[in-house]
Amino acid sequence: MELYELTATEALARMRAGTLSSVALVEALLARIAALEPHLQTWVCVDGDGALAEARAAERTWREGRAGPLCGLPVGVKDVIIARGLPTAGGFAPFRDFQPDFDATCVARLRAAGALVLGKVTTTQFAGRDPTPTRNPWHAERTASGSSAGSAVAVAARMVPVALGTQTGGSVIRPAGYMGAVGLTPTAGRISRHGILPRAFSFDTVGVMSRCVADAALLYPVMAGPDRHDATTLFRRRPPPVVLAEPPAPRLVLLEDFLDRAAPAVAAHLAATVGRLAAAGAVVRRARLPVALDVLIAIHTVILLVEAAASQAQLYPRYQEHYAPGLRAQIEIGAALPGLVYLQAQRLRRRVRARMARLVRGIDALVLPATSDLAPDRSTIGNNLCQAPWTVLGWPAATVPSGLSAEGLPFGLQLVGAPFREGRLLSIAQWVERRVPPMPAPPAFGQGASRGPV
Repeated sequence: MELYELTATEALARMRAGTLSSVALVEALLARIAALEPHLQTWVCVDGDGALAEARAAERTWREGRAGPLCGLPVGVKDVIIARGLPTAGGFAPFRDFQPDFDATCVARLRAAGALVLGKVTTTQFAGRDPTPTRNPWHAERTASGSSAGSAVAVAARMVPVALGTQTGGSVIRPAGYMGAVGLTPTAGRISRHGILPRAFSFDTVGVMSRCVADAALLYPVMAGPDRHDATTLFRRRPPPVVLAEPPAPRLVLLEDFLDRAAPAVAAHLAATVGRLAAAGAVVRRARLPVALDVLIAIHTVILLVEAAASQAQLYPRYQEHYAPGLRAQIEIGAALPGLVYLQAQRLRRRVRARMARLVRGIDALVLPATSDLAPDRSTIGNNLCQAPWTVLGWPAATVPSGLSAEGLPFGLQLVGAPFREGRLLSIAQWVERRVPPMPAPPAFGQGASRGPV
């Protein structure tokens, strides 16, 4: 196995055993990036020298017996998340020279645990809706998806074992679904947003991209917990390390609303996959949302538009010509919406949360597609139909790659859990992961080689 193929869990186990050098791992990833980056256009900046220096320091730490839980592990960081000494432009040209001297809290906590930042990966402008130049490694003419596309592509293409993303609508779960990666978004408020360029403060959530559930479970508890720099974090203790326990008979609810709205291939694949899980011991029942799906999407749209306009209120008049068309339209619509509309959307959001809570009582996870269709063409980032409802509610969600289509494009199965039960959700996700076909690496340079339906 090439070193760049190692998951974070595998790499750390080898470093712990003394059979892998952090320097060798970083060198392998840098070579992989050099080979693929001209085609995939995934990285805003790669800090090769800095990462190698930190890797050498990590090796000394291992030898001295002082290693933290992520010592020597390379991580990619989405370019709306501040990382000390690296530029953070958020895809916005006027910010291209912004080089902060501090870390976002999530990055600071990863570094404190021993992780090293390999570089910054691409994002849509201010995590908005206008596609980036990043290419889909599965098929060159398909979208790499939303604002965390750089994170998902870097992980799927084996450029880095794990990466940080953010989700305001669906930009962790959807890119992970399109790329055949694992994506995790925790309960809203679990991870501090201090040091993150804002998009919509009601929804912005830090998430994790990885190639296996165990890797997401490694990073999440390191970053989670209250932060005095962010009043929106929940004043609960930092969660303990996640122990992934094999559940004897997971209790799953398949949401038919999303099957009705999914493309036929996605709906058929999900139904077949859930059938496989039931045969493996899961207790599955079907249900419908107690609130119309279109109401959830409308609530998300109104709040997002108004808050996106508010977050850019000072910059937009000065730099209007630098804004991408999609984001510019959202800002102008959001600024024109009456305050009463926004307040009513927030009131509906609170009522909807109460009605939806009954869905997750007495079960382990809701099941639905990660995305309503396979990755579309490059002119779009795809829709957020399957992700935005959980962002509105602030509930934790995870996606597990579950197979390949006839065109050789990934399917993803999404699991949604009750608030504050990330550990249970991740255990269920790993149970699913062990019962679906393993996801291969994408074909070289996104040629779209068909592997047949899985």
